[in-house]
Amino acid sequence: MEEIKDRREFKRLNKELRVEVRKFVYPVKSQRVIKTRCLNISPGGILLDMPEKFNVGDKVQLTLYVPGLNRYHPSFFKVFESSLNQSLVAVAEVVRIELKGGSYKVGIKFLNIYEDDWKALYNLLMRELRR
Repeated sequence: MEEIKDRREFKRLNKELRVEVRKFVYPVKSQRVIKTRCLNISPGGILLDMPEKFNVGDKVQLTLYVPGLNRYHPSFFKVFESSLNQSLVAVAEVVRIELKGGSYKVGIKFLNIYEDDWKALYNLLMRELRR
């Protein structure tokens, strides 16, 4: 039997984070904020536990609240490392959907994140994965 390989570029970290999702729709004023939680995350994407269905290919804006993120930031944000509401914003795309236990597990691929924020996320996740 042929072995099935994981196609993911990065390892996942099981980490529950607070997330706000906005589906890109027009007019922009009609974009709703959906508050949810992360089930796992990597530098390349995130798995969310969503109360409603999205479609593969939907573009979204994510705000991820990552305690301690600024500690790994390459810029002046390190000064604010004690803040619990440290966050980053990403433009992303829905790549997978699965209905499980009454909610949707939505796999999302990051498309665009401010480079310093991505480096901070990468460094934080790599440190956590080494533990």
